[in-house]
Amino acid sequence: MTSEKRKVVVVGAGSGIGAATAAHFHEQGDFVLAVDLHPNDTPAARHEQCDLRDAAAIAALLDRIGPGWDLLSYVAGVPGTAPAADVLKVNYLGMRLMAAGMLPLLRRDGAIVTVASVAALGWQQRVDDLAGLLDATDGAAVEHWQAQQDPDYPVYSTSKQAAIVFAKRLAPAAWQKYGIRVNTVSPGPVETPILPDFEESMGKDVLDTVKAAVGRHATVDDIVPVIAFLGSPQARWINGQDIHVDGGFVAPLVAGTPIQL
Repeated sequence: MTSEKRKVVVVGAGSGIGAATAAHFHEQGDFVLAVDLHPNDTPAARHEQCDLRDAAAIAALLDRIGPGWDLLSYVAGVPGTAPAADVLKVNYLGMRLMAAGMLPLLRRDGAIVTVASVAALGWQQRVDDLAGLLDATDGAAVEHWQAQQDPDYPVYSTSKQAAIVFAKRLAPAAWQKYGIRVNTVSPGPVETPILPDFEESMGKDVLDTVKAAVGRHATVDDIVPVIAFLGSPQARWINGQDIHVDGGFVAPLVAGTPIQL
């Protein structure tokens, strides 16, 4: 990690992983802008409020903060217990608008790191299904797309799949035009205030299965260092990647039966 003071935007800084991310950068001496829907006391040099469901609010925020930033960490997210439109707008569209809007405001050699989720597992098989959502650039288009989807498919998974696909598609152009890297971090279940919401929407038995497989749920201290690394100069040749931070839960699901030792 460089010792030079940097300027960092953390979106979703009011609680959970976002608050821990903002505190991490603040404690190491960086200038941190903490963005959240609600007022909060997260350690930061500056606070801003923004409703990430509102494209105009995002545009106004970007206009207020101006250029000269080194890192955008988009950690904001709502669980599947929220209305479907809100899940898609915050987890996907808000991230898309923030990332695209921050590109000209970031210094060359800067980075964008978005928190996705292992709930996006299988996104590779849904790229065609997500095409209409990935073409949507405003809230009305997102709602129109969702209205035509299977209501039984978890909208949280859809939102995080779209976030990963968009980040991967943005990464090459962001690097070539702006010198900015774009990556995503996909945690498994994390002990945060919204964990009960995930137990409700995904099923407590499902999350208990994950916990039993790897021994515990993650803490914010397991996730923040990966965000910090991907946003640092030490990760200068990592671009367009989705990094699972799940204690190894997903590995046997995609690679087959674990080797017994």
